[in-house]
Amino acid sequence: MSNLAAHFNRPRPVPLLMSIVFFGVCVAAGSWQLDRLRWKEQLIADVASAHEKPPLTALPADDAALSTMQFANVTLRGTWVPGVEFHLAPRYWRDQFGYALISPFKLADGRLLLVNRGWVPGTMKLAEKRPTTAVKGPATIRGMVRVGPERGTFTPVSQPEKNIWFGRDIADMAAHANLKNVMPVMVDLVGTQDIKHLPIPSDGTIRLRNDHLGYVFTWWGIALGILVIFVTYHHKKR
Repeated sequence: MSNLAAHFNRPRPVPLLMSIVFFGVCVAAGSWQLDRLRWKEQLIADVASAHEKPPLTALPADDAALSTMQFANVTLRGTWVPGVEFHLAPRYWRDQFGYALISPFKLADGRLLLVNRGWVPGTMKLAEKRPTTAVKGPATIRGMVRVGPERGTFTPVSQPEKNIWFGRDIADMAAHANLKNVMPVMVDLVGTQDIKHLPIPSDGTIRLRNDHLGYVFTWWGIALGILVIFVTYHHKKR
């Protein structure tokens, strides 16, 4: 301690407290971004692994097994349930605002699967404006499984009364439309994208940004800068 006193001035309480707080916040933010980096790398690996496997022709009956099927390719046979449609927002196609149309699809075993059929422009939200997009009868669909509501901290609350949903709120959608035996996952249709044929399905590409490593270095660099400035400022000049 006597050696430190010989080389450094005693810091004042307020600057010392502020330096500790800012240093701690920057270290914590960098550590959080490091966790996000590991999560994102695992997600990218999961997407690549799912795309390498052949499509499944049936989905497991167990909900726990379904929850592990994120991005799995599927080819399923069933029957469209007409007259029910959910609008997921905001969705963009080539920078144009719109909605994703979600319709129930009944599998041979009686379970209902909510299927994201694709994008329509915001001006075509009402089904009456696009009668050619109505679905009915038996069909074979090709797509990828999506698990989870895709909700974040700032995702707005859905507005069922306006048929505007901001997350994949499967349970709430089912309750609102009085649908029974609905599976806890969705399927996004994959197909050819053509503005002349609505809705426009996914092209099957999952685009994931991974900037977290840069954020890690940024936050930890700021923390190091605070430490260097603090030490330099209090070092006694000879």
